[in-house]
Amino acid sequence: MAAIAASHAVSQVQNIIQRLQLGDKRLLLAVSGGADSMALAYIASRAVGPRNCIAVTVDHGFRPESAHEAAAVGRYMQKLGIQHEIRRLKWEEVQKPSVQRLEEVARQRRYTEIGNVCQTYQVSAVLTGHHSGDQAETFLFRFIRHSGIHGLSGMSLQTALPFALPAADNKTPVIVRPLLDFDKRSLYSICKAGGIEWFEDASNSDTRFKRNMLRQIICEADDDDRSPFNASSLLKVRKAMQGHREVIDRGLASLLDKHATVRADLGVVELAAETDGQQLPQWASNPAVRERALASVVGWVNCKDHPPELAHLRKFEQSIVSFYKARKAGASVAQTSVSTAGVTMLPPTARHGWLFCRQRPRANEIQITKDLALGATVLWDGRLLICVQAKPGRSISEAVTWRAYSQDAAMHKWADQLLEHRRVCRKTRRPADMHQAVLVVQPIISVTPVPDAQPTLAFAFGSVCAESLVATDLDISVRAVRGTDLVARN
Repeated sequence: MAAIAASHAVSQVQNIIQRLQLGDKRLLLAVSGGADSMALAYIASRAVGPRNCIAVTVDHGFRPESAHEAAAVGRYMQKLGIQHEIRRLKWEEVQKPSVQRLEEVARQRRYTEIGNVCQTYQVSAVLTGHHSGDQAETFLFRFIRHSGIHGLSGMSLQTALPFALPAADNKTPVIVRPLLDFDKRSLYSICKAGGIEWFEDASNSDTRFKRNMLRQIICEADDDDRSPFNASSLLKVRKAMQGHREVIDRGLASLLDKHATVRADLGVVELAAETDGQQLPQWASNPAVRERALASVVGWVNCKDHPPELAHLRKFEQSIVSFYKARKAGASVAQTSVSTAGVTMLPPTARHGWLFCRQRPRANEIQITKDLALGATVLWDGRLLICVQAKPGRSISEAVTWRAYSQDAAMHKWADQLLEHRRVCRKTRRPADMHQAVLVVQPIISVTPVPDAQPTLAFAFGSVCAESLVATDLDISVRAVRGTDLVARN
């Protein structure tokens, strides 16, 4: 049976790779050392060949034995003929988060490191060992967070790699989950039959972490066919939600193309408001479509790697519906913003529609970047890609460096210059672009011409500063990491 399972898995992965047109691409395998990822490496080596694979193990450094396990993974990758890298996270460089946020922060840093490996080897696809048990766990996790249809449809086969820079072809690497149709037991069987050693992470049984607690609930329920919490029951509901989402999404993309304006350079989305101000706009007239439209916009703006919770979407919906009810009744409407899920929504005015921008960051939430060389691209605040490079035909010293700041950090250095630049911008820019809520979440960029020199304010509020030599010698580009596609798969 195990041999049949392995053969079936190899065949399925081959079909998926071909269907996604990745057959001629080199693939990165995320291998932690657990049974699922070790089985993935075994299957992938036979599905596409070991020379078409690179494996990476991210050692979080939380457990004394993790370095030994990462090295053991490397030995098995060598046996398979797969190139292998170990990336160890260094927590002394950052403030270690609380237990409640440890999973989230560790996941973000893990994916960032995987993205760095993609950059190094110009890999466009990352294969992970997510299986049907992970899918059930994700569904339940999102259910208790009150996700809508978007979240309850679960993990998709392919999605953009979170926190990753685009490759040389300007495309963001993707995650591919080829084992979603296989359960954990099948992967254990493949490992046992192949004599593959794997490691059980003791921290996976620590129920202080919510996902571990949910995993335990599902495992206990799997022994009871009548339980609504067994994996089979959860996956049936998830599949139904996926079907509902697909039906809604068919018309959503064209609807948003018509009614949404994406400002990729600012990380802002504007949704149209009805001209008479009394009727709900077309994108908001149907509650189900409105929920999905808001989920798409909010997810695009906050760039989180999970869909927004239903409770957050309801806050935006309530404000929108109340706005038009008050207008229709002839009552005065308070022009107040709504902030939740890391996003601020501004009500429409005569000059703009519904504006969605990043919620104002907390103090020191956005770190100042290190000195970067010309031509470098950085993912700033997890949502904007910034690149500073010499203009064509310009010869610029290699000693020139640049940094990106949040507005709060920059105000300590260049308050007078920033206020003057804002005054100049107000004369030439759209009112929506110059709204205070939009400005405070934009990057401020400085350029240092030579080492130890005083940095020059170069870019602020979405435009080059007029007094800067940068205006003639350098190109500065800022664009959303998610491009302009609002209807993205999770």
